[in-house]
Amino acid sequence: MSKITICRTNMEFPENMEAASYLLFKVFDGFTNADRKAWRRFWRKMKGMEPVEIAQVDLLVPRDKVKHRKFFALLNVGFEAWEPGRKHKTYKGRQVAKDFEQFREDTIILAGFYDQTFDMAGHMKLKAKSISFANMDDMEFERLYSAVAQVLLEKVLTTYAGRDELDEIVEKIMKFGE
Repeated sequence: MSKITICRTNMEFPENMEAASYLLFKVFDGFTNADRKAWRRFWRKMKGMEPVEIAQVDLLVPRDKVKHRKFFALLNVGFEAWEPGRKHKTYKGRQVAKDFEQFREDTIILAGFYDQTFDMAGHMKLKAKSISFANMDDMEFERLYSAVAQVLLEKVLTTYAGRDELDEIVEKIMKFGE
């Protein structure tokens, strides 16, 4: 997501707004009726701004959903192959199972995509960066994907010949899901 701060200048609107109107409502338009209404409300708000008035716009260009699914296919390959390596799979009499969400979070952290926080006791904790569409753009997501693939190859998928073999398996999984 990009935040854009815009400022209304002292320049007057041109008398003939036909070209601007064509650009704003024909070349660009909302995707749905609700989007079209929101787009027009936004434009009216911009037109109504006084000189030196400032507005901030959050612009979200959605990430490719196929890449998002591919990322989860990659994680699933690693999760299925991963074994915690613990002798005792119980704690205080309760069964301990491996957890996909914890695996995902740990893998993202190992890939270097994390924020540092503190818990209530003052201990530093690492928290995986959010991969939501609103929080990570395509370029950062591509870097994350490559880093996670490398982590999986080094820590979990050690019998794989390399990235090419991993990519081939992920592609097969993607085709199977179509």
